[in-house]
Amino acid sequence: MNLPPAAALLVPSGAVVAWPSQPADGVRVRQAPAGTVVALADARPGGRRRLRRAARRLGVRVEAEYVLLPSWRLASFVTTDDPGTISWLVESFLTTPPGVARGHRIVNGASRIGRRAVAGRTGAAAVRLLVASALPGRLVLGRRT
Repeated sequence: MNLPPAAALLVPSGAVVAWPSQPADGVRVRQAPAGTVVALADARPGGRRRLRRAARRLGVRVEAEYVLLPSWRLASFVTTDDPGTISWLVESFLTTPPGVARGHRIVNGASRIGRRAVAGRTGAAAVRLLVASALPGRLVLGRRT
């Protein structure tokens, strides 16, 4: 799978791009010389944890983590993966226009709950973690050690 244009802008020329779920990609990363820039990609929800484990396993020192939004295939923009950015995302953009997607009422209700929690009323840290870990489309940049 190729990198979406929004993510490709972040990956330097000559970097090893790998999907850790593909054994051949893991071999390519392990064979790269020390100091080589490596981009690890994952398009599924829960990618944050998988990519961090893969980076450790493959000898990649993580320098940056990104989330592609709204998803890998439909990436409109890329943002850093940190609690402040995720909080801002939940507060500012998390919504589904009525009639556009099935279950929009559920998504909008969850968004309202998330906004309240992030605003500091209750469980902000837990909501941030849940939202951040559920977002699909991840890219980790690092260097081979």
